[in-house]
Amino acid sequence: MSDAPQHSSPRHTGHDAVPNLSAGHDEHPDFLHERSAAGESGTSRPGYGAVIGWALGLVVAAVATVVAVWQVNEQLYSPEATAETYWEALRAGEGSQALGLFESVPDFTQDGEVDNLLLSGAPLGRSAELIESAEITETSGGAEFSFTAGEDSYTTELPLTHTGTSWGFFDDWEIAASGLTWFEVDVPGAPEGGIGQVQVNGEPVNLDDETAQLSAYVPTVAEISIDSQWLTGSTTHVVTAADGDEAASAERVTMDLEASEEAAQRLEEELSAYFNDCDQQVLMPAGCPVGTTTPHRVDPDTISWSFPEAEDFSLTFDADGWQVTHQELVAEASFDAIHHHTGEQLNEIEQVPFDLDIQIGASGEDLVVSINGTTP
Repeated sequence: MSDAPQHSSPRHTGHDAVPNLSAGHDEHPDFLHERSAAGESGTSRPGYGAVIGWALGLVVAAVATVVAVWQVNEQLYSPEATAETYWEALRAGEGSQALGLFESVPDFTQDGEVDNLLLSGAPLGRSAELIESAEITETSGGAEFSFTAGEDSYTTELPLTHTGTSWGFFDDWEIAASGLTWFEVDVPGAPEGGIGQVQVNGEPVNLDDETAQLSAYVPTVAEISIDSQWLTGSTTHVVTAADGDEAASAERVTMDLEASEEAAQRLEEELSAYFNDCDQQVLMPAGCPVGTTTPHRVDPDTISWSFPEAEDFSLTFDADGWQVTHQELVAEASFDAIHHHTGEQLNEIEQVPFDLDIQIGASGEDLVVSINGTTP
């Protein structure tokens, strides 16, 4: 028996002769050598370099993926990116878009007692116009917003909260509920002044007696003013994030009212008319708080009265309503007379103190001035 291994060959149906592969047969001496060489080549790990290249490719791809995820996370899913998106919504006056970035919305926005005027539209856009030099900085706990309003600089926290991840890689950040707050506008004496509304960033807000409550984003700048012919008042309120215990109570903005120039002019006109009516050529003017007597015979054509200047009266307004202040009131009567006993010609001048009860009130669009004289 031959020592060569036995091979089973597929059935051959062609015309070529099948080579004799027995060990003693050398009809094709090079055939076995070629087959042997081919076998040896197969044992030299064909494709080993390709495997190494493929593995390195996987490592590079994994590193690139990690870097890409990190970059996307930093640029699109970081606290700073969320804060930037939030600020862009505020600047565009897109209140609904800004609200969509909140983790939750406080209940006070739904209770009907707080006016949501500043949360959308032109008032929100006006707030953004009043915010200058805006800069957002990422912090360990979220983001910080620095800006100027008027001549003052402000820095406030933008309250952010980490709510999870998307796709297992990207951090989700949302604005915390404390990023939406409210404040109260107090207008002392508003009913006495006939004031029922204030203007907030150009839009009217109704007062409940003397107050109005408004919700606002952090940050917000609110221009508050009175649109009245007889009273003036304005203030600017900047909303920032509350610290500690302050978060439990709303900020109160008090707006003091002042009498307008038109109101002061109206008072002067009424006083001038009153004094003109009292300038009668008699010693006891009718309907006036002044009068004098003399034992001498008076020439009535020479009787003349002088009263304080209307410009010397000051009109103010406070929590108690309208106030009129003035110096001590003294009228002066001058007249010529003939001495009762001697017939001597006399020129008499009398100082007559008096007082006035001045009541002022707003009735619709009119300012009602009531003047009544009294004696000291």
